[in-house]
Amino acid sequence: MLQGSSNYINRMQWIIQENLMNPDDFNALNNACAALNIPIEYIKIIPFSDALPEVQNKIPSIVYGSITFNRLATKDPLLANGVFYNEALFSMENYLKQWGHHMLNEGAVVTTIADFVKEDYEDEKQFFIRPDDDNKSFAGTTMSFGEIKKWKQELEKVGFSDLTPESKIIAAAPMEFAAEWRCWIVNKKVVEASLYRKHFVLTKERGCPPEVIHFAEARCAEYTPHDVFVMDICRCGDAYYIVECGCMNACGFYKADISVIIAAVSGYFYSKL
Repeated sequence: MLQGSSNYINRMQWIIQENLMNPDDFNALNNACAALNIPIEYIKIIPFSDALPEVQNKIPSIVYGSITFNRLATKDPLLANGVFYNEALFSMENYLKQWGHHMLNEGAVVTTIADFVKEDYEDEKQFFIRPDDDNKSFAGTTMSFGEIKKWKQELEKVGFSDLTPESKIIAAAPMEFAAEWRCWIVNKKVVEASLYRKHFVLTKERGCPPEVIHFAEARCAEYTPHDVFVMDICRCGDAYYIVECGCMNACGFYKADISVIIAAVSGYFYSKL
């Protein structure tokens, strides 16, 4: 138990979206908070809703749940400080600017879907594309230029509000890498990590090599988008690169020890009260 954690019960809580998590993560999060005497309040979020359910226990809160929940929480004065996120800073465009050649997709074009399809490429040319922001409006994927043009036409017909032809994307040459890890960062230190992909196949194992921690903390010494966030790192050949960063409040845990993450994040939040 963290020093001073006995005071948590009257000072802070976690608010968890219960209609999201898998049972193992849900139980691990409950057990972690119970061990630290941190209350949990549970809510249900209607997908794509603009309404945030009323919070019963009106004390400082850390939220965990869907991107929709996080978006709504940032607009609520009671919950905003418990969402570790800044829309302008959590973007690929910012990461490329800050970390340059340490990014896997260094040299990527930051553009919109509508502008990108105006370029003069052969339809067969392959690109890796992903959203510029952290809203997960679509999963990063490799597509041919011809497929991207057809996709843009489909978006014009559908008119999906979170993804339009004017949405910002990054487009880069496809890259292959051997493994990818997620590191949880608190105050520029890696507090927990999990392998989650080998050769593009989902492979979940707790921890990461010491070289990954060294690389992550070296990059954090240069810049961080927040005191609390996750950094995804890959090994490409003998080198390590940042794939992307993300908001801790909505990221998957994979095989990380949730109790370690809860303790570190709660300690950080409590220190700011």
